[in-house]
Amino acid sequence: MANRFFEGAAHAAAYARFRPHPPQSLIEEVMSYLKGKYNGTLAAAVDVGCGSGQSTWVLAPHFTHVTGLDVSPAQITEATKKNTRANVSFKVSGAETLPFPAQSVQLITAGQACHWFDLPKFYAEADRVLVPGGVLALYGYLFPLPMYGSVSNQLVEIVNDMYKNKLDGYIHKGSMEVYLENYQSEKYNMIYDDKMEIRDDSHYTDRTVSVTDLTGYISSWSGFQNFRAKNGDEAALDLLQNFQNRIMSVLGVDGTPEDIELTLRYKYFLLMGRKP
Repeated sequence: MANRFFEGAAHAAAYARFRPHPPQSLIEEVMSYLKGKYNGTLAAAVDVGCGSGQSTWVLAPHFTHVTGLDVSPAQITEATKKNTRANVSFKVSGAETLPFPAQSVQLITAGQACHWFDLPKFYAEADRVLVPGGVLALYGYLFPLPMYGSVSNQLVEIVNDMYKNKLDGYIHKGSMEVYLENYQSEKYNMIYDDKMEIRDDSHYTDRTVSVTDLTGYISSWSGFQNFRAKNGDEAALDLLQNFQNRIMSVLGVDGTPEDIELTLRYKYFLLMGRKP
């Protein structure tokens, strides 16, 4: 069964506000790969582990209908609330039992999500519902790289320290497999022949955010939520305040965390496999 780390309503709202949308170049590569050997109608795509919908809406222009699935009712509520696409719907579902008939879907995606799945069961289900020539695309992103002139490296060190040291013991193994290992371990090898699979680490997206937004992104980490659950709200808020104070100290500029902006670069990796 998938792990359930993003279920609280407040956490779902933070996830929706602070997590990035996948870069358009990544989606274009996925669609190009699908169309390379599939010539049928693009009737259905499924985004598994959709969270609050950022990875689902980007598929809407390419398919007759897109369905976002997530094990968390709170995430599905958030996604549905923000949805403006007539051809997109969301429903509560795990990754290991997909609510679709056999050979009915042209594309299945999982963005920053499949490290929470029971992968053998998910792969079997994906294979069941994909049409011949259909594509399974898994992707994720590394730690965001804060960029602010000559102090960029110092800012990166603060983010890394939060994850690797301040939250040591609270980080789930699946989180480390995406942020630190980029799905490089053997368990992420798909069930299709190697010649039917592809990997690309070239995509990225930049976001202009405030220091407050960066702190909010940290609050959306499952490791931070584990820390909060075990140590209480006061300790969790102190941890975030310390992080924000360190960022502000390194920036060394006048202003409030809400007003001072920097750039976050999210580097993505993409794995794709095609059903024979």
